[in-house]
Amino acid sequence: MVEERRVAGTTAGAAPGAEISIRGLDKSFGTLKAVDDVSIEIPSGEFLALLGPSGSGKSTVLMMMAGFEVPTGGQILIDGQDCTRLPPQKRNIGMVFQHYSLFPHMTVLDNVAFPLKMRGVGRAERRRRAGQALEVVRLSGYGDRMPAQMSGGQRQRVALARAIVYEPRLLLMDEPLSALDKNLREEMQLEIKRLHVELGITVVFVTHDQGEALTMADRIAILRGGQIQQISPARELYERPANLFAAGFIGEMNMIPANWDGSCLMLGQGERILPPESAFVSQPVQGSTTLAIRPERLGVVPAGTPGAVRANLTEIVYAGAGTLIIARLDDGTEVRARVPSAGLPPLSAGERIGLTLPPEAMLVYGEIAA
Repeated sequence: MVEERRVAGTTAGAAPGAEISIRGLDKSFGTLKAVDDVSIEIPSGEFLALLGPSGSGKSTVLMMMAGFEVPTGGQILIDGQDCTRLPPQKRNIGMVFQHYSLFPHMTVLDNVAFPLKMRGVGRAERRRRAGQALEVVRLSGYGDRMPAQMSGGQRQRVALARAIVYEPRLLLMDEPLSALDKNLREEMQLEIKRLHVELGITVVFVTHDQGEALTMADRIAILRGGQIQQISPARELYERPANLFAAGFIGEMNMIPANWDGSCLMLGQGERILPPESAFVSQPVQGSTTLAIRPERLGVVPAGTPGAVRANLTEIVYAGAGTLIIARLDDGTEVRARVPSAGLPPLSAGERIGLTLPPEAMLVYGEIAA
């Protein structure tokens, strides 16, 4: 049944997902530039997450893709067609919002069938296709219920079914899981990813939740101040952030002030570190800089261990399989290490320890952390 749906919405030989080209997109609201020269190429069938803090422009980009906002400048091409100023109803795009937007006076089946009714599809056909869409989201048999009789996760599934019932090649999702509790949110993440794989359509997903983006997306675009900071697969984004903002926004990160003379780093307490070729060094780097390293990549060793950075242990937080070590370097910089609890020697707050920095985990930026 899924394979039938994939063929029905496309021309013969066409991929099920749309190709998107966003070129130099701008959007201003008065004197505020919400989106500033954003360009993204999205291949057919990709799951792209737009990630960023509030006010970064990610939802505005999505609303322009959907046709609900008109760009100030730039182009949006869907399968090669310029849709920049095309009205939403002519774009054949599925849309899922944060708050479901279901009609409370309609049954679940009628809610799902509503887009087909607006497209002039006959009653029998739209009920058949709405029933198929409910099967895809695992709600077969729920068609006669009212939205108020459904849980939050079920209502979100209904919204998904309504978005895919007319077989769009592009599905846009604007923070669709933020209203759900943690367990439901994690369940729906897997459900949406399953749907993406089964249907093969292109998905653009807006979120402010980094974990959500890392879990679901093929690639992640980080926005800040209306501009793209980095577009990369999740692993590359986590292990090799392009700049200090990306490094600090994705996951936990220690930011250690340092000086770079082109060949080695000098930390605030005078310790010299010679990063080998395996370290990531952004360009240009000279003088005051920042050494960034993930807490899980730091090691804790006895004080005085050759090559280890000196620190004072300030706090130990036991969390079962892992232990959080909070320490201060001699220049006062606080750092965190997350280490396995097994084999960790007894430690006490106030004692001197050493911290090891694996060269391949070092990230050196020609910027100073705030």
